[in-house]
Amino acid sequence: MIVAFKARINLGLALLVAALAAGCDFPADPEGTLDRVTRGTMRVGIIDDPPWVALEPGREPEGVEPELTRRFAETIGAEIEWVEGTESDLAAAMGGFQLDLMIGGLTRDFPYVDDVAMTRPYVDTELEIGVPPGGELPDELGGEEIYVERSSEASALLREEEDDAIGVPFDSLDEIDGPALLDTYDIDAIGYERTDYILRDDEHAMAVPLGENAFLVELEKFLLDRGEEAEDLLHEEVSR
Repeated sequence: MIVAFKARINLGLALLVAALAAGCDFPADPEGTLDRVTRGTMRVGIIDDPPWVALEPGREPEGVEPELTRRFAETIGAEIEWVEGTESDLAAAMGGFQLDLMIGGLTRDFPYVDDVAMTRPYVDTELEIGVPPGGELPDELGGEEIYVERSSEASALLREEEDDAIGVPFDSLDEIDGPALLDTYDIDAIGYERTDYILRDDEHAMAVPLGENAFLVELEKFLLDRGEEAEDLLHEEVSR
């Protein structure tokens, strides 16, 4: 009797799950984002952050992510409305469902997680120390001069992690004349060699409104199939 009773319960649960699955779509968008932007208009918030996004007055946005966004828009037949702004302003607009997508060198540790949902990473880069061809780093960086972009997050990170190293500030890559703390794509661009002395790993992603899961899944499917395209675009941008 007990076995039969359990069997009836399991059958009932199976029928309930099947009924629920048949009666609803998953994933879904409470705000209908994917349905609205497909063959419609996609509102894209953009932050100036070369080489990911490059903005110049009177010109269409350039860089890795505007190009990826255009290619994604083509797959769903969408037009794009670009909206420029700061991280905080665009995140707030997205929290109120005024934007459909946000790009601009964002990473998975984006601080405005109460307002946006992040895609899974589509490409990784590192902030690491590069050296001239044939050069080497000592085991300890105490007293070593390391070129680092002036007044940058990288400069602060070097000071925090390697306070005995001597930061040499630079304003442009052509000023570098020795070991330098750079993004991996900049190391490659100036012909330096990577050392695997990594201070930060950056998992690049895009942001969508919270809860718009169908749109998020569609975008992720597109991005995760185009990791090599993203890397090629990145190399093209930094080599210009």
